[in-house]
Amino acid sequence: MDRRRFTKMCSGLLTGAASLHARASTQSPYRQSALQFDDGTAVTLDALHPGEAWIFSYPYKTTPCFLIRLNSSAPQRGSWPGGVGPDQSVVAFSAICSHKMSHPAKPITHISYRDEPVSWYSKSGERQTRAGMISCCSERSVYDPSDGATVLNGPAPVPLAAISLAADGTGALSATGSHGPDQYDRFLEAFGFRLALEYGISGAKTLVDEQTVAIKASDFSAHQVLC
Repeated sequence: MDRRRFTKMCSGLLTGAASLHARASTQSPYRQSALQFDDGTAVTLDALHPGEAWIFSYPYKTTPCFLIRLNSSAPQRGSWPGGVGPDQSVVAFSAICSHKMSHPAKPITHISYRDEPVSWYSKSGERQTRAGMISCCSERSVYDPSDGATVLNGPAPVPLAAISLAADGTGALSATGSHGPDQYDRFLEAFGFRLALEYGISGAKTLVDEQTVAIKASDFSAHQVLC
């Protein structure tokens, strides 16, 4: 084998290894957990209404996530497989803001899904208005759930972690993994003690069971801060 061919082969192997590492670093499999309503019935595609948001815990019992049926399709973006359902409109994302980790808590939440239009100013000073956004009023970060929760505004450094969903033959939904940079360790280190008390568990870093309960976002927090 000549030197040129050998160098090309080694380069290809290194590139392939780097590619595999990049993909692995953006996808974290966790225990599959079936989504249920608080009455024990399965959360199905048909049970979700457009523009409605729910809160469920995943991958830990103390890490809240959004479950949303959008009014539009959410196609695949990077390693994120996109929404599920016939029109790819059902999506799930971590509800932990990537800036200062604002999150839905029982007393109050500064981050929420907004089906109605929300407005913000771009870096160039232009007013932007769009509906169907995830808005964090803590520092005014705005995420687009139809595009992998990309950051549209504010100091958030990265998108929200995406939660992969699977639907069985009846349309029953399960959470199956987490994609992209997440805030789980940082979040649990900062708020673990309070979260364990709030959720009534012995340790904040307790993985969800085979089922996790979805609660309507409007009922999860006593007060939603809107901006």
